[in-house]
Amino acid sequence: MTTESSAARQQILETASLLFYQKGIQHVGINEVIAASGVAKRTLYRWFSSKDQLIEEVMKYRAAQWLRWFENAVADQGNTPKDRLLATFDVLQGWYALPDFRGCPFINAVLEIADASHPAHQVSVQLRESIRTYIMQLAEQAGVRDPESFSQQYLLLIGGASLMATIEGNPIGAQYARNALSVLIDASGT
Repeated sequence: MTTESSAARQQILETASLLFYQKGIQHVGINEVIAASGVAKRTLYRWFSSKDQLIEEVMKYRAAQWLRWFENAVADQGNTPKDRLLATFDVLQGWYALPDFRGCPFINAVLEIADASHPAHQVSVQLRESIRTYIMQLAEQAGVRDPESFSQQYLLLIGGASLMATIEGNPIGAQYARNALSVLIDASGT
């Protein structure tokens, strides 16, 4: 694998990721990805044998990027695990407020594809589990009595805040979720 071909693969992933997010996965065809990424059809098919494989790889790429961004942004917030738990919604509120925010790309993909056996669905499930594990670790560090249940409750809050931001076009749901999280933390004995 040459650096040039690796760069072409990266260009395809970035272009498809942007197009899928802006327009929706079902509304973007392979030819549009090829044209927008500036690669030859043969190059795209060398890396991705089908649109489904491209979708899966885009989702994996985006999930890795998103999780890395989220964990780094949260790590930069607060001095204690409790502060970082609460800061998760400050970070999310900033994301929801971006002018190009079109909802959570992972929720969008699951809803759009609607086939639970599609690999993109599994990538979304795995990302959700990675978020839950990260939150559970912070909860353990913060002294939460039942980090497992707490992490599941957290997922309800993040899902609700994300949907609220998408539906209403307003990031304020993150602040409501942060307030609810604070109550959960306090009720958990920290």
